[in-house]
Amino acid sequence: MSDGARQNFFNLIRVQKDLEKIAGSVLARTPRAGDIVADIAELEREVQDFIFHWTEVIALSNEDLAAHFIANAPQAFRYLDEAAVEDWIIKAMDAFDNRGLGFAVEVFDSLPQYVESHANAQTSCALEQVSGFLRYFVRGLGGRPLSIASDPLAYTDSERIFLPPTLSLDHDRDVNARLYKATAVFLWAQNRYGTWQYRALEEAIHQLDAAVSWPVYQRLECVRLDACLARDLPGLARDMDSVAYDSGMARVAWQEFTGAASTLAQAGATARDSLALVARFADYPLPQAKRYAGEMLPQKVRETLFKRVPREKEALKRALSALERDLQRQDDDGAADPCVGEPANRFSVQQSQDQARNEVELHYNDQQVPVGADLQELLASIMQDVGELGDDYLQPDGGDAPYPGDQEGRGLPGGELDAEAGGSQRHLYPEWDYTRQRFREAFCALTEQAVPDGDEAFASETRQKYRGLTKSIQRVFEAILSEAQRQRRQPHGDELDLDALVDAHVDRLQGREMSDRLYTHFRKSGRNVAVMFMVDMSGSTKGWVNDAERESMILLSEAIETLGDAFAIYGFSGRTNKRCEVYRVKTFDEPYSAAVRRRISGMAPKAYTRMGVAIRHLGQLLAAVPARTKLLIALSDGKPEDYGSYRGRYGIEDTRHALLEVKRAGIHPFCITIDREAQSYLPHMYGVSNFTVVDEVQKLPYKVADIYRRLTT
Repeated sequence: MSDGARQNFFNLIRVQKDLEKIAGSVLARTPRAGDIVADIAELEREVQDFIFHWTEVIALSNEDLAAHFIANAPQAFRYLDEAAVEDWIIKAMDAFDNRGLGFAVEVFDSLPQYVESHANAQTSCALEQVSGFLRYFVRGLGGRPLSIASDPLAYTDSERIFLPPTLSLDHDRDVNARLYKATAVFLWAQNRYGTWQYRALEEAIHQLDAAVSWPVYQRLECVRLDACLARDLPGLARDMDSVAYDSGMARVAWQEFTGAASTLAQAGATARDSLALVARFADYPLPQAKRYAGEMLPQKVRETLFKRVPREKEALKRALSALERDLQRQDDDGAADPCVGEPANRFSVQQSQDQARNEVELHYNDQQVPVGADLQELLASIMQDVGELGDDYLQPDGGDAPYPGDQEGRGLPGGELDAEAGGSQRHLYPEWDYTRQRFREAFCALTEQAVPDGDEAFASETRQKYRGLTKSIQRVFEAILSEAQRQRRQPHGDELDLDALVDAHVDRLQGREMSDRLYTHFRKSGRNVAVMFMVDMSGSTKGWVNDAERESMILLSEAIETLGDAFAIYGFSGRTNKRCEVYRVKTFDEPYSAAVRRRISGMAPKAYTRMGVAIRHLGQLLAAVPARTKLLIALSDGKPEDYGSYRGRYGIEDTRHALLEVKRAGIHPFCITIDREAQSYLPHMYGVSNFTVVDEVQKLPYKVADIYRRLTT
């Protein structure tokens, strides 16, 4: 036997042994096992190790699926590189998670079709490659923050920009990437320049025929929006124009159409002007839609608008009330109010003269007042929806005036909102699989449910039980209101800011200009805090733990009322990824009341602790609240755990990833637990200083109140 033949023989034996060691039962299920071993033996050692690794990972989910993988893996490496093979594997695993074994096997056994689609994809651009850039780019354009999401159609619902998962409209990958950018900008422009303003939207829905008139309206709005972009963002408009057409004939057709609708290109043209021209252009030969124009889905916008408008209206009233209190406190001489006898509404707004900035100036008694970033963002968002703010928006103490866009005083359809709030709408969320280092997309199905009312006497019994502690907590929280707040990195102040001083010294050593903002300044300022309490309602909390959680929420809710902080309470539980649940106890826009106390009393142990999906859902609710400080405080009795693989490291890693996601959204998470073993996993999940362990469950109400005070002052 020659040396080469001997080497091949020993290599074959090694591969056989390695496969049997890693997944012997999988190999036994594989037809033509000997031929497959021989095929793998011909591959490079790095490729063999790759196949061995994924065989082991897939076998953890299903050994039959792993058998189909190793049967096709050698052939895959003849046509695909390692990254493409890994994408093929992930596609099969996602099919297994979401649709079952048969669909996953079909992915592995349809290798030729995958190779062909992969070849076509080499010129396409994937959304995941550009979504990070687009998210920050669109945010930098101004206006209401719009998130980027994936959908087969390109459209906006006025809060999100939906883009297809891949774009292959052009044979050049770079052009497809620029088309993603152009589409995102155009959909942003629909929100920024009033396509989806309430009045224009309602008129369009009532007047236009979906099949006949909406395509005309879309082309007319394209003329108007392109002109707006050319005035405010000329460089960006030129770049969009360079990728808008797939042929010279399409460009000529658009030039003719734009000339015919030239009035829409004038400054000051609105969506209602476009609507007025629809009948005139009904028989006009329409040009092919520009490649970045996307779709118009007005009902999607309407659903989102009906949820956002009342929520933001109440948020503005709360913000103006807090601002008015601050302004009145600044009247140090205690003089009589100069506005006595004038209308109670002292606030007014006007749009900034610089239209591109999309900023709103707020006036109080005809004097402009400084507006923080959160309030500026809220005002700009409301102006995008309604065009102008009526008196009912600018009354800090509230009021029941109808929605300004409704001539008949009916307001927004509250019945629709209430019907949804009382139901159990299904939400789909991804889950992080650390074994694959990928998300399982749309893997967890979560529903919101109302907590049934409990014993009405529970609240009074809790107050009686903790009557001494209640007074102590109340005094501490009342003192918070009079505490001076530390403002760091000020140009002058009461004492040196050591962190700023160190940063300035580093700048000097590296040859950069030193900052002069080296002091801390103490001043009384209005609180701007929103807190989401996420309460573990898994079955393991039954007994003392559940009682202590409910008592904590009663005592803390009544104390927070003293501060005026926005807060919400939700419970969470679940049984497998298909039955994840959160339980509404108190929402942010709901006052603390007897009804809330009854729901707190009704919080009862349920099933298991699938924590990551609850964090993602409640984090989204908290992120939508306009507040400077946002806290997500979890009360739990142990580590994440559920049926199947959601235990041990898998559950911990998914929860950790969900916490990182909410941190990126500007939310500070904190955990309070009674699990004595928490030191082994909570530092990895929350960080070393973002959790505490309560050694005696009876101390939980006091601990929760003390931690809340420290986190929010």
